[in-house]
Amino acid sequence: MRIVFLLSRADEPGDVPQAVLTRAGHLAARHDVEVVSVFRTRDRPHAVPGPRVALRHLVDRTGPVPVPLRPTALTDRVRQRLAAAPSALVDPALDPDFDAVTDTELTLALRTLDTDVLVTASPALLRAAADHAPAEVVRIHDSPWAGKGVLPAGTGECDAVVVRTEGARRRLDAAARGPAAPGLAAIPYPAPDGFRPRSSRTTRTAVLAGPQNRADHAVAAFAAASPAGSRWRLRVFGAGPELPRLRGQVAELGLYERVELLGPSPYMAAEWAKASLAVLPSGSAGVLEAYAAGVPAVAYDDGCGAADVVRDGVDGLLVPPDDVDALADAMARLMAADAELLHRLGANALAGTGRFAAEGVTRAWEELCAELVAVRTYPRGTAEPGEPGERASVPPR
Repeated sequence: MRIVFLLSRADEPGDVPQAVLTRAGHLAARHDVEVVSVFRTRDRPHAVPGPRVALRHLVDRTGPVPVPLRPTALTDRVRQRLAAAPSALVDPALDPDFDAVTDTELTLALRTLDTDVLVTASPALLRAAADHAPAEVVRIHDSPWAGKGVLPAGTGECDAVVVRTEGARRRLDAAARGPAAPGLAAIPYPAPDGFRPRSSRTTRTAVLAGPQNRADHAVAAFAAASPAGSRWRLRVFGAGPELPRLRGQVAELGLYERVELLGPSPYMAAEWAKASLAVLPSGSAGVLEAYAAGVPAVAYDDGCGAADVVRDGVDGLLVPPDDVDALADAMARLMAADAELLHRLGANALAGTGRFAAEGVTRAWEELCAELVAVRTYPRGTAEPGEPGERASVPPR
């Protein structure tokens, strides 16, 4: 089976590119797998796929002007003009970096795909895939952001949507039923492979990594849970538009010496090994890396995936969504001088990563792709004999 993963930026740090590259590497042991990244954004990517995975970029954005990475007769002047033209394929609200250069390259790449399965890993790419991928190709959308019961626009034309947790699948199933709804499957991100440094849980360091949505909650909760004189500190990794506001909040709370805003790090495995506690105010980004280091988590139980990863009282603590006081109380419990609870939850976090072992995740993806390819005898939108208007169903996973 030939499988192509399509995402916007494979070179950047983050859960999505890391999960796509890891998943592709495991599937490539038995299948022909390619990762297509719309943009090349770094001379040295944050992570590289396995040796059996072909990685292809379409547009180089490491310089001042976007440059197609296939042979082309376009001059610098023409490229500049095209780069100034807005994209007709992608809503700028979804991704402002798409332009007329990108449209041309993405359209050509999609129309010439030779694959059984196309997996899109960005909502920005759904419309382009629907309009330009060959009709006989099975289309799956990998949607880690669908935890609140809302499908990204355009998923109705997919054969299946994959979410990270069973809870997210149930919420979507309740909200998106009907003949035009795609099949739904719950397949988690795989736990990190290979040796991972382990935390001693003695560093008195809390870490927030990933998207900075509601990072201000973590800072406020940390201030309440760890008063002046405490030896605990909070380290925040990641970038985003919230950073200036976070700096102002840290200044207002007088936390200069105990809250560090560090930006993205290419060495998060080592950073988690230095941590004693993970704080997850938004979804479950970074939780598997934390658990692989034996670091327990405090998270909002807000339907964005954390509740399906963090087991309350087993390997972390869950609190009601947007309740900063409850978040502070949970952090304070794990920051207490008696560290028995912290160590017990951390040990369980490490032991529980087997729930997300790459072997099981890979097998689930293989089965899903094989099921959909087997029934894709007819072009999308046509009915199979005896089943007018029905789509292939995807059993829950």
